[in-house]
Amino acid sequence: MPPLPAINLITNCAATKRSNIGDPVQLRDYSGTLLQRFGWWRRAIDRQQELVPARDCYAGGSWAQVVAAESSLNGKSKLWAVSAGLGLIPADLKIPNYSATFTSNDPDSVASDRAGRSDWWDLLVKWGQEKRGIGSVSDLARANPKAAILMAISSTYLEVIKNDLIAAQESLASRDNLLVISAGAKPIPELGTSLLPISARFEHLVGGARTSLNTRMLRFIVEKHGSDCLGATKIAKVIESTAQTLKAPRTYDRSRLSDKEVSNFIRDHIKRVSSPSASALLRLLRDRGLACERKRFGRIFQIIQSNLRK
Repeated sequence: MPPLPAINLITNCAATKRSNIGDPVQLRDYSGTLLQRFGWWRRAIDRQQELVPARDCYAGGSWAQVVAAESSLNGKSKLWAVSAGLGLIPADLKIPNYSATFTSNDPDSVASDRAGRSDWWDLLVKWGQEKRGIGSVSDLARANPKAAILMAISSTYLEVIKNDLIAAQESLASRDNLLVISAGAKPIPELGTSLLPISARFEHLVGGARTSLNTRMLRFIVEKHGSDCLGATKIAKVIESTAQTLKAPRTYDRSRLSDKEVSNFIRDHIKRVSSPSASALLRLLRDRGLACERKRFGRIFQIIQSNLRK
């Protein structure tokens, strides 16, 4: 049995996938009730033959930050991803290319309302428990209660799994062992100081795009405090003190583009960039004062990449 990690790092999966891993299985292709869609989806995922480790499937700046944080811990940690298509998965699990999200108003959204998204998560948890024994964050906490859990997750995904996190906190040897980074998230009283008080002003501390602020803060905390000095109460106090020294967050006045305009931009620039990832092109677009939500940009980028391979 491998040694248990001192810390479990968790983040939500990356919308952007690497372009050399085949066409994605897309949730938009399956209709019916939520239970029917999940059944079709599960069977479609299980049929896939072209698999790569999750850490090699996901791409983009945000994912790169948490991988760097894992590397800095020198084998003392294990990396996990919260996925709307696969559930809670270890980064070394081999997975297919896929497209599913908890974000609403997306063609690959699991459900249109909060209750539906929570029900979908419950189905993912049971699926993960059947396949790997661990399907939720609370399962992970029960399996390794002495390890810290440091999570960087979007507010959308946090809303879906918050009850799981509350249960996980109760299962840990100390409630202080759970630390959750989710900039802009609404307070969750049950989590107390475990939900760290991160805001957009921390972009002045860790730099980079605001879309990767959560994982940049995760990396900052890991590299500053290591695996032996993590505790939610202590880190929350440090963050509150640091926030008082930081300037107000930057404001932007960008022109929003239509899907067609985004497609044209990607086609015009995809061969001009040395590493034409979705993140690189999105940065270029935003540097020109233009706007597009990361998930939407990633979806359009994947479609164009798929068409170019045909």
